[in-house]
Amino acid sequence: MRFVYFTKLLKELDIPDLIGFCEEVGLDGVDLAVRPGYPVNPENAAKALPAAAAAFKAKKKIIGLVTAPTDMNDPAAPETRALFDACSQAGVPAIKIGYFPYKGRFDIELCEARARIASFSRLAEQTRVKACYHTHSGGNLGNNAAGLRLLLGDANPHYVGVFLDTGHLALGGGPFRMEAEMVRPWFSLLAIKDIVWEQHDGKWRFRVAPAGQGIVRWDDVAAALKEIGFRGTISLHGEYEAASLDERIRLARMELDFLKKKLA
Repeated sequence: MRFVYFTKLLKELDIPDLIGFCEEVGLDGVDLAVRPGYPVNPENAAKALPAAAAAFKAKKKIIGLVTAPTDMNDPAAPETRALFDACSQAGVPAIKIGYFPYKGRFDIELCEARARIASFSRLAEQTRVKACYHTHSGGNLGNNAAGLRLLLGDANPHYVGVFLDTGHLALGGGPFRMEAEMVRPWFSLLAIKDIVWEQHDGKWRFRVAPAGQGIVRWDDVAAALKEIGFRGTISLHGEYEAASLDERIRLARMELDFLKKKLA
């Protein structure tokens, strides 16, 4: 297994600083957010992404995957093709593509989304960069493994992958073993979140917490990964509050230590 850190909340860090973050925490590399306003973004990715990958490699670190903008869900769009080409040039093996939002006409939207998944599969075959879909709770198609089975259809698992999320599945999925088994041929990446429910002004809300501090059943996650022989990339999403970069480094170290003891 390789442990990487999602850079969504590290927007202020440039590539050398991201490498330094990985070295301080003890990570294998990053899940690089390639989004507007980030050091590597859709506009500069053709040059900036291969350069970033080379910089990580020089320090024996990896870009385990790229996370695209959440609305990058059209494989025919020029910016989508450009990002897949950039990943291919950089040697980045996978892209977390955008979501297919549910707008109120499920059968029609599912049909359209499945056609796009088929096109993503063809794009992935051409570029040798796997297109991965993330289980995000809420109003998205494929927000758990059962929904993903409908969305994937007969998509080739060499080119289309599943990015299971421990926290979002704790909110909207079944037992983790069942979730993993349902998408076993496509299961390529694991996103790490833990979830805490809190009541504010009479209303229940959830927040993300470091792994081990919430409702995720980590023993069940560990058993499922062992049973199916998962050895893929694990992305620490880090979407919890941290007062400073030093505090984020401390929390990331703590979380990584927990995960290595629990999952590795």
